[in-house]
Amino acid sequence: YDGWIGDFIEERRLKGLAQIEQILEALSEVGGKGIIVPAAWGMFTFRLPPMTSPRSVEGDRQAVSASLRWLDQVAARTGTTVFLEPLNRYQDHMINTLADARRYIEENHLRHVQIIGDFYHMNIEEDDIAAALHDHRDLLGHVHIADNHRYQPGSGSLNFAALFNQLRADDYQGYVVYECRVRADDLAQAYQKSLSWLREC
Repeated sequence: YDGWIGDFIEERRLKGLAQIEQILEALSEVGGKGIIVPAAWGMFTFRLPPMTSPRSVEGDRQAVSASLRWLDQVAARTGTTVFLEPLNRYQDHMINTLADARRYIEENHLRHVQIIGDFYHMNIEEDDIAAALHDHRDLLGHVHIADNHRYQPGSGSLNFAALFNQLRADDYQGYVVYECRVRADDLAQAYQKSLSWLREC
């Protein structure tokens, strides 16, 4: 889709919503679960110049909330789910933590929006990844895994055993999906090694 749900440009935001609606309708026809949406990606960050947003914080909240309310209705009609993904502060300035995502869901009374926990982003933003997973377990609908540097699990410093144990303890029933780069000369072998390592966690 061509516009973020928190896009600064209203025409682009509305175009993105129309395209996401079409995607959810298509997913409904083929038995798909839903779509992943961040507030935005790469549009603005307070960490790089100009460091001053062209829109107020309240303006951000209004745009994202309006988008999510609309998509919640579309998801209800199509029997799908909108998976809201918090991104790290260098890629988005609006939704960075699971608590940020939860606030939008609760304030807007959304029933068909769930949260994504992405280990890479959480490693940057959350004080305690396992605690965040636990605190938001009732709204956690999807999990992305990567190690601390966005490469394959097992090649960095994240404690996957502790995080998987937390998901098990919370009876998490959603998908756990690789979202990472693979750093190795033999990519297929490195992926299989990572997968085998994860199975021991």
